[in-house]
Amino acid sequence: MSFKARIKQHISENRPQYILVILIFLVGLVMGNYQVPGLDGGVKSQLSGMVDDYLRGGIDGSLSGQEILGAAFLKQLQVTVLLWFLGLTVIGLPLILGFVWFRGFSLGFTVSFLLHDRAGAGILIAIISILPQNIIYIPVFLAWSVTTINFSVYVLKGRNSGVSLGRGIMGYTALMLVYLLIFLVGAFIEAYLSPWFLSLIL
Repeated sequence: MSFKARIKQHISENRPQYILVILIFLVGLVMGNYQVPGLDGGVKSQLSGMVDDYLRGGIDGSLSGQEILGAAFLKQLQVTVLLWFLGLTVIGLPLILGFVWFRGFSLGFTVSFLLHDRAGAGILIAIISILPQNIIYIPVFLAWSVTTINFSVYVLKGRNSGVSLGRGIMGYTALMLVYLLIFLVGAFIEAYLSPWFLSLIL
């Protein structure tokens, strides 16, 4: 079976889980978007200063690609390992869904703040500095969330699938490593491609 066919089969077999995590992610996205207008002036000024520092780093090249790569991959590594751990627990399911919501909330908040703070330029900044890596991050994050949900349900049901817990954990961990490799591609984009685009525009 080809890789593309495997992906289609995986999505088809896990359609309810994907619908659930996508809906929760979108709810978080919308809620993050509507949170920005309610911020007080002091918080807005502080966040605007952080955006200025980021843009200044993109202009003068003070942000090292290796530093961005390390920080970006470390963040994705932490998220992946946290979800991996939650998938091993019988109480992990609601926490995984809560994390999906938070990921959507943080993305919605970030994009909405750029639009409010920088107006038309914020749209361009969001497209250049946020969209490229998230084309990889978001689908992989949602797929990994579904995987952890499935494993949490497997643990909760008492492992009645005929697969031993040891073999199940080995396969589960191997999938985590695959997802991490894909996240690394997104981190490369975040570290090198997005800043390059940003420097050209700025």
